[in-house]
Amino acid sequence: MPFRSSALIWFRSSTCATLLAMMAACSSAPQSSAPSASSPTAAPQSPAKPTESPTAAPQSIPQLSPESPKSDAASDAKPSGSKATRTVEKCVIRMAKVNDPESPLNVRSSPNASSQILGQLPNGTFVDVENEQDGWFKITGEKPGWIAKSRTENNCGEKVERIEFAGGQDNIEIRDRFIGTGSHTYSFNLSKGQTLTVTRDRQVFPRIVAPDGKDLVEYREDRKSWTGEVAATGDYAVIFESNFKGYEYGVSVEAR
Repeated sequence: MPFRSSALIWFRSSTCATLLAMMAACSSAPQSSAPSASSPTAAPQSPAKPTESPTAAPQSIPQLSPESPKSDAASDAKPSGSKATRTVEKCVIRMAKVNDPESPLNVRSSPNASSQILGQLPNGTFVDVENEQDGWFKITGEKPGWIAKSRTENNCGEKVERIEFAGGQDNIEIRDRFIGTGSHTYSFNLSKGQTLTVTRDRQVFPRIVAPDGKDLVEYREDRKSWTGEVAATGDYAVIFESNFKGYEYGVSVEAR
């Protein structure tokens, strides 16, 4: 069967040629290189988002300057800010001056606004005060009775005040006023050998009294200042007195 053998030979030859052509075509095509599993290709990074808070600048280390030595004046400085303790031990109103915004001032039979009116006093009248009760003064004189305290000028007639100097403090200002007659005493403790200075800045100069009750200096109301060393430890006092219709006064007291 020569025809069948030739056909079979042709079929096998054409098949082999086709396979060879396909293999040649595969070998000539460009091969894509697969990424290596061990070194994956990194995806492109987007720019970093700036933080909301500013970046702190690098801090410089402060250079310490050598400490300057303290001066003797600074080391011996006395503490500041302290105040003397002042205690009024006695305050008695002896006189008052009528000062009524609805003058004249009514003098009443008892200490209340509904009591009988006994008389009236014009502004500027000085009255002697005998007693005080519930905001009313009991007055004596030509028109005795009761007047409203709030409608007068008044102040301690008899006053005793105790002064305690604070630590580091050696001076104090004393100011007040008299309405009418009276006496104001300011006492404080001094040690033997201390120097006391009293300086007037208005009206009259006070008496300066030692612990034994004697004046340290002859009294003269027009004196401007006095300085002296105290001879004993104890309570000293400056005393103001008024025998007239009153006055304002002021002094500074210094003890070193």
